[in-house]
Amino acid sequence: MELGVSLFLLVLINLLMTLGRQQKRAWVRWLLSSVSLILLIVALLFILRMFM
Repeated sequence: MELGVSLFLLVLINLLMTLGRQQKRAWVRWLLSSVSLILLIVALLFILRMFM
């Protein structure tokens, strides 16, 4: 289960970063990058949980 959640979060992070790079407004780019960073931390915690 953790592997599936981790893979889903990594794909979602990739999509958000791609959308964020295409945005012209700085605040939207910053918001999507911030959400991606938070989701990356969550994905890393799920990956660490798998190995413990």
